[in-house]
Amino acid sequence: MTQDPSDIPNNSISPEKVLFAVDMHWGLQPVRLTGFRCEVLPADSITTSVHIAAFLGEKLLVVRDRKGSYGFPGGRLESGETYDEALIREVYEEARAQLKPDFQLYAAIKIEYTQHLPGRNYPRDYTYMGMYAGAVRCLEPIGIDPAGIITARDLFRSTECRNNLLKHDVVLLQEALATLSQQGETHGRVLRAFVELHPSSVGRSGGSS
Repeated sequence: MTQDPSDIPNNSISPEKVLFAVDMHWGLQPVRLTGFRCEVLPADSITTSVHIAAFLGEKLLVVRDRKGSYGFPGGRLESGETYDEALIREVYEEARAQLKPDFQLYAAIKIEYTQHLPGRNYPRDYTYMGMYAGAVRCLEPIGIDPAGIITARDLFRSTECRNNLLKHDVVLLQEALATLSQQGETHGRVLRAFVELHPSSVGRSGGSS
């Protein structure tokens, strides 16, 4: 269920920066995801994972999980890693993709656990996920995801993104394109290929992941 950003009871995020708020399930766990623009990750809680909207030519790199859902490649930080190191490693493990080094942070997602399930430990009320925008340098033959979550990779055109990504991921994709547009003609081909993408149009509703 997507909420009106003006209804979000959140004192740490400026309302004008909010991109979406959605209630959904990660497996059995109910969560509320609040996406917002940022250039620096928040310091009031930890960032546990990083993901990227990465483009190769005129297509977006996506990965498919074992439940058949498509999303942005990325994952959790390991002990001692920087955000950049974790992003580079995760994208390679999941998609066998090498990133160009000029990727840029453009948003974060606040992850709140709206219900505490029996037998689970909740050391923090919420954590963050960092979202980056950038480009793929090259693809290698696909391998096996060490975490066993990702089963395939794909390259989506604009229409495929609208039809296969979750609605809030389409919003994040649009914001990534806006970020890349500020870099001049560096990403001109991508911007022209995705010029008709509108986050309020076709996109799948949030659900279990």
